[in-house]
Amino acid sequence: MTSSAAEVVAELAARLSDPDAVHAATTAHGTHVDVAGSPSPVWEPTSLSRGHAAPALLHAELGDKEKAHRFLARAAEDTKTQQPRGAFEGLGALASAVRVAARQPEDYAAMLTRLDEHMAVHARWLVGVQRANRPTAPSVIDVVQGLSGVGRYLLHRGHEAAREVLSCLTELAGDFTWRGVEVPGWWYDCTPTTMIRPGYEDGQVNFGLAHGFPGPLALLAVAWRLGVRVPGQDEAIQRMAEWLVLWREQDTAGSYWTAHIPLSYYLDRDSLVPPPARAAWCYGTPGTARALLLAGRALDRTDLVESAAEAMRAMLARPERQWGITDHSLCHGWAGLLHTVCRFAWDTSDPELAKAADDLAQRLVRDFTPEVPFGYRYWQAAAEVHLDMPGLLEGGVGIALALNAYANGRPPTTEWDTILLLD
Repeated sequence: MTSSAAEVVAELAARLSDPDAVHAATTAHGTHVDVAGSPSPVWEPTSLSRGHAAPALLHAELGDKEKAHRFLARAAEDTKTQQPRGAFEGLGALASAVRVAARQPEDYAAMLTRLDEHMAVHARWLVGVQRANRPTAPSVIDVVQGLSGVGRYLLHRGHEAAREVLSCLTELAGDFTWRGVEVPGWWYDCTPTTMIRPGYEDGQVNFGLAHGFPGPLALLAVAWRLGVRVPGQDEAIQRMAEWLVLWREQDTAGSYWTAHIPLSYYLDRDSLVPPPARAAWCYGTPGTARALLLAGRALDRTDLVESAAEAMRAMLARPERQWGITDHSLCHGWAGLLHTVCRFAWDTSDPELAKAADDLAQRLVRDFTPEVPFGYRYWQAAAEVHLDMPGLLEGGVGIALALNAYANGRPPTTEWDTILLLD
């Protein structure tokens, strides 16, 4: 299976090697799709998910510096008038891609120095927003837009602002009073994003790695293991990790996490039985359990590591129809599940998880479709349409990176998955 996976990776890399051809294939059927009456672009030049920066990650991981540079040059042009909007959008997209592509100290040194300062300024602005407002919001602290993703960049770069981010996120471990109720510091306010349906008017706790408090937990844990520490950081890791264990749900297969809970459920846990979130990186057991495992490794808590591994085994024991996977993407599809399972298998040496990785890789290889531009089509549920997407989170780049790591049997050489807070 590893040879078949490597063959798919090579084919995808070839199809993702020319910036003009990638853009043309992505927009061949239109530049926008209709989402709830509003046009949504299928190509976003300043996005790590859907722009030029994403293929640079793949070619950097494959060791093709020339092709990686070709895409980075386009990404730099795309973002030259931008500011960071987290680690995935605007100048943050370029920063994330360049720091992954830079394998030697001299690689892109001047550019990275400039990007570091832009990211530090953005981080400090987010810290100010966080400290001035309670409750918080995903755009302030999460992996995709907020402090967790920006902080991971700064941590990797060894920038002093990383400590400021860690101190701010450590403060999330303190409770506060909201609507007359004592809630954890990672409680989200009611916003257009968090008001997912009636019943969430008082906000929520979000359990997704991409958008919830497992993102801050993962960053604090990774930093602790790397020896970058601030006062109270270990206590914050412990509080968040033990809260995850406390708020697991149970079914016949074992433990799981739902996507988010409203204040009514926080006050009365017997009021309903929330369903498992989908089996994905962004939401669900794979991403959430990964954050818990990172916390266990940081604190040398084997009980936390085992709780994370047990949740993964339970998820895999449920029928696939309950996994909620509708595409092959890295964000919330088969590729993301494959890569997270691989990470668990490598870290725990669990043969059950290694077998699951083989099965998931086999599925991805089997589903490769030569007739479509990037081998796989992305299901845009909001628009009810299949799209040809090249990017990291929703397209061919993410799928190729996951298959490549599987085929190599080891974590990525460029550490591209640190962008996702998987390490």
